[in-house]
Amino acid sequence: MKPEENIRVLKRSPEAVLNFWLGRLRTAADASRENWQQGMLKWRIGPFARSIENPQFLRIQREWCEQMHREGLDRFFADPVWDTPKGFLAKLIVLDQFPRSAYRGTVLAYENDHLTASMSRQACENDQEFTQYNVIERFWIYIPLSHAEDLTLQEISLEKFSRWSADLIAEVPPNRRRINQFVSWSIVKAIIEHSEALLLFDRFPHRNAIHQRLHRGGEPQYLNDTLRPLWSFTQPPDPDYFALLGALNRIGESRNSRITRSALAGLLRAAGVSPKDPASPMDVFDLVGEDEVPWSVLYRHLHLPEHMRTFHRLRHLPQVADLASAIKTLILKNSEDLTWPPKSAKYSVEPAIDVTALNALVLNAGEHQDGSASQIDGSESLPAGSAETGRGIILFACNDRSGLGQVAAAVDDFADRHDFPPQDRYQVQLCIEEIFMYIVERGYDDTGTHQIEIQLEMDEGERRLAIRVIDDGQERETVPSLFQPSPDTIQEESVIDGLGLHLVQTYVDDIRYRREHGRNHLSLSKIVGR
Repeated sequence: MKPEENIRVLKRSPEAVLNFWLGRLRTAADASRENWQQGMLKWRIGPFARSIENPQFLRIQREWCEQMHREGLDRFFADPVWDTPKGFLAKLIVLDQFPRSAYRGTVLAYENDHLTASMSRQACENDQEFTQYNVIERFWIYIPLSHAEDLTLQEISLEKFSRWSADLIAEVPPNRRRINQFVSWSIVKAIIEHSEALLLFDRFPHRNAIHQRLHRGGEPQYLNDTLRPLWSFTQPPDPDYFALLGALNRIGESRNSRITRSALAGLLRAAGVSPKDPASPMDVFDLVGEDEVPWSVLYRHLHLPEHMRTFHRLRHLPQVADLASAIKTLILKNSEDLTWPPKSAKYSVEPAIDVTALNALVLNAGEHQDGSASQIDGSESLPAGSAETGRGIILFACNDRSGLGQVAAAVDDFADRHDFPPQDRYQVQLCIEEIFMYIVERGYDDTGTHQIEIQLEMDEGERRLAIRVIDDGQERETVPSLFQPSPDTIQEESVIDGLGLHLVQTYVDDIRYRREHGRNHLSLSKIVGR
């Protein structure tokens, strides 16, 4: 059993977290080059980091964040085992690291920073971390200090990591001294860079756009500096987060970060979702116990598995998709290529994002930039259709991203009829979405309207799902080259192009492609559980 699977199948426990997160790197005796590299690839930090994501590792972090949202932190960590030294360390890792992956590019990534910095400082009082934790564990005790926008905590962080670096090198055998010098000195360099940013600006300028706070004097120059630290490129703003918020503000009853019941209901109706549906995300108001909820809480609620269908329908509404495109134009250097995520946050994203323009898009309640009114009601429909067949359905959609909402809804209904388990449902939806968006964004060399056909057939006896996607776009590459990610690098800013299509290959059992009569025929097969 792989370490990253333990947290899913074992009871909720500190040891499961530590096995999942630390893997084979538990003590200084484990501090080999291979273990550092494997660990940092998972954690996306340090000199071995890169932006390719392990989908299983990310999924587990999301599941824990979802459950913390449902229960609240006090209930989630109610077991006294979390108050033990190992429990404290595991809890600190969960609160500090998991949201950074699950909610990348939104304020939710930083939502626990005040709490985790306080916990970290508590563990460091009177140097008690030396008696309770080994040198590898101390690394995770100190990391939250470096995340804090507080100069005093940054000073403590620098002091602690300097001592940590010396201790790590001293504790490893001579044949591992060089690699641990490389790792620890790279970490200390990053800690110094964090501290310098706080010393100059009292905050991290690279977070300004995500927090919707205007740049102050000197910050644009810092952000445009070619020597800007690589770690400051890991969280470009998520366009969907701000586009959905902007659409809710345009209804005219919500204001920036507080969303009303009526505003959410209006946007749901526009997407063809009844606010009274038992699966509707309207239950977020009952969860919070108020008639208004912070947008960050609602966004987190929309990411629960039971609401992902609604989330996708909302994000593909024309009003939301248009806002997302406008926001991507602000964020990306090349406004002609709005592919998201960008190939490289360092080279594809504007260093100093125009926060004033971003806020104008997000905060504009009820008007477009040209001054015309924006009405959102339930009368609009997405350009998609469907037809029933003997064992399945055929879906038709134009080569427009707005068509994905109803395609996703039809696939969800098909999954309901055939009792798809939640994991298979998610994987099938992801496969269809990734292929559909690949065709929309890259499949045609003209701007005309084309039809995309998606066929779903289910063999109930073998529980085998057949998916066929047919379009008249450009001829595709061969299947292996289309679905394999680009060669790995160890550059922190590198993002794998086509990673979504690579995930498709991991989620299905067979993929075949042919070109026939000027049309592309992509066939996928997947065994679905009960």
